[in-house]
Amino acid sequence: MSFIAFWLILISAMLHAGWNFISKTHRPSVVFYAQSSGTAALFWVPMLLYVRPDFAALPAEFWYFLLGSVIFNVIYYTGLAHAYAKSDISMAYPMARSLPVLLTALITTLFGWGAAPGILTWLGLIMISCGCLILPLPGLKDFHWRTYRTPVLGFIVLAACGTTGYTIVDSFGIKLAIDSLTDVNKLHGCIYMSLVEPLNCIGLLIVSSFSRHTRQEFKANFCRSVWPSLSGVACSLAYVLILAAMPFVSNVSFVQAFRQMSLPLCMAAGIVILHERCTLTKIIGCIAIVSGLVLTSL
Repeated sequence: MSFIAFWLILISAMLHAGWNFISKTHRPSVVFYAQSSGTAALFWVPMLLYVRPDFAALPAEFWYFLLGSVIFNVIYYTGLAHAYAKSDISMAYPMARSLPVLLTALITTLFGWGAAPGILTWLGLIMISCGCLILPLPGLKDFHWRTYRTPVLGFIVLAACGTTGYTIVDSFGIKLAIDSLTDVNKLHGCIYMSLVEPLNCIGLLIVSSFSRHTRQEFKANFCRSVWPSLSGVACSLAYVLILAAMPFVSNVSFVQAFRQMSLPLCMAAGIVILHERCTLTKIIGCIAIVSGLVLTSL
């Protein structure tokens, strides 16, 4: 991983920790994410008007990848929203973040999409995943597979599959954008997000229309709070930096791994700002994540 990619992902992790911190105080839902994506879409409109990219220059494959990204994003947000509705965020979010670290590496290696990770990298990825799983536990004795066998496990896996899917698909989509749009002042990530976010909003609104409860929530809460909008802008900006980092790595699984820096940052914010307990498992989990990141970078 290059020095540029490291700093882009580090800044992204800080923004992601900020949006996750909002989630810890305002339980998100499909409607919450729909407003987040809608706000992010409006946020990028001035960028499109300024750059005015030639979309006709993009090949047909780009639009297929874009559609795939939207589908996986909707899967991710839907799975995460239902997991949050039926479980604590402190448990659901680290689990949803840990699985894609290994899934992305396994899939990209299996299909030959990028350089195959070495032994130290695999060890680092495993340590990162274990660290993510240890973070929310009350004690080390709770680190057992039965602890994670919860009724919301299916939704957590759904969210993890969505994360893995959009990460891999976006790595192809942003590469095509970079190769095809040559006169946009290196703002390819911003252009990509300006296309993805409105479609994410539409997709989430469609999903919300199938549930009576979600329709009622939409009528009661949509655009009634500023927090979904703030989280949407932060999340979108964070992912633009991830898109910018993708061309600087040999395998997109490295990006997926380093994105987990947001978990220790968010944990630190919870301890300092929300006065949450600093437990032994949180310390061990953070050490495992940081150690895994060091091994992955070697």
